[in-house]
Amino acid sequence: MFVTIYKKPRVMLVLWIAAIILLVLTAVNVAVSYRNTMKSVHISLASKSMQEAAYIAGKLDVSAYRTLLRAPASNQAAFARIQEQLQAAREMAGALYVYTMQIDDRQKIAKTVVTAHPPDSPLSFPPGQICNVTEQQIGQVKQGYSYYSDVIKDPIYGEYVSAGAPIYDEAGHVIGILGVDVSADNMYSIGREVLRSSTYTFVFHALFVALLAAIFLLLQKWYRRELKAAVGDTERTYQDEIRSVIASMRSIRHDFVNHMQVLYGLIECRYYDKAHEYIRTLIREAKVLDLSVRIQNPALMVLLHTKWEKARTRQILMQLEVSQHPFDQIPSVDLIKILSNLLDNAIEAAEEAEGEKRIRLCCQEDDSAYRFTVENTGPEIPPRQLTAIFQEGVSTKRRDGETPRGIGLSIVREVIRKYAGEIDVESANGVTRFQVRLPVKKR
Repeated sequence: MFVTIYKKPRVMLVLWIAAIILLVLTAVNVAVSYRNTMKSVHISLASKSMQEAAYIAGKLDVSAYRTLLRAPASNQAAFARIQEQLQAAREMAGALYVYTMQIDDRQKIAKTVVTAHPPDSPLSFPPGQICNVTEQQIGQVKQGYSYYSDVIKDPIYGEYVSAGAPIYDEAGHVIGILGVDVSADNMYSIGREVLRSSTYTFVFHALFVALLAAIFLLLQKWYRRELKAAVGDTERTYQDEIRSVIASMRSIRHDFVNHMQVLYGLIECRYYDKAHEYIRTLIREAKVLDLSVRIQNPALMVLLHTKWEKARTRQILMQLEVSQHPFDQIPSVDLIKILSNLLDNAIEAAEEAEGEKRIRLCCQEDDSAYRFTVENTGPEIPPRQLTAIFQEGVSTKRRDGETPRGIGLSIVREVIRKYAGEIDVESANGVTRFQVRLPVKKR
């Protein structure tokens, strides 16, 4: 199996492309899922931090805080009171830092006032330190709104998400900002956990893409097989007709030589009147033949020419009634399959006729359908066989050695069924008639 695949570079190329597409799509899917997950966790974490900041700001001892703002250096008791409240809030919220900030309207920055931090933190947080608060966030606080930041990557404090809420005095004026910083490690751990729990989803997506690739390869293989079968079927049909054309040409050449010999003999014997009459007969036959080839569909013209010549060599009169229409809404190969098999059967049947040996072909068209009628004299088909003759292997003819019989009408039936057409057969009084109707679109 592997050797066979290796010997087909195109198949290998398709497999490699499918594998690469599978890997790329899986990677993109993982990346997009991770990004969306992290964004959702970030928003959820920031929203929770904003709520906590607003809650802590609402519980703050505003009177002590306002006293601290008036004289920070001389109000250690107020400082200790506020820091105690912030520390308790920090431990309850599980935050890294909880702190208050004073807004510097002139420089449009925020500076720390009181900070609560983990006891084991090696960093010092003196009052007056400039914070990572943007001018836009300060504007939001002044308007009474909370804010949150993206993940801040600080070389000193690490990675964290910051949220803030306004601090109001008794009169409802904004006198500061209550900040809460939460470590980004929590967010990353949640994101990794979500990804870990989504492993089955990713595996399913990978298997789904692999299934699509397999379906693509199977459809390609099926299409190639059907195309090969269609080409082979078309080639066999045209080869059969080419052989008929060659046989017809050989017959015409043989007849031509015979006619020349007869004319030469008549002229040698000085039977000029008979030679003149013989030539006139040949001209009449040539005109009859010319009527059979004045058809707009080239494939149909060649087919009828060969069948006419085949019938003539067997002393069968073939009458053609073909309208001036190209019959081009049905592929020529399918028209040939229908008419060649019906005409071959008609020639074989007419050859066995005891009296008149005659075939009539009528090709007509209207706005909704093509209509073909093939009529021949000869042995009648028993009523019980009128429907069975379209089955493969069923034939009213005797077997001729190893030659298979009963195939032609089954082919006709399949082609007619392909175009949702109809075929009727009648056989009575020494005449058998096949009538075919193929629906076509209106032009």
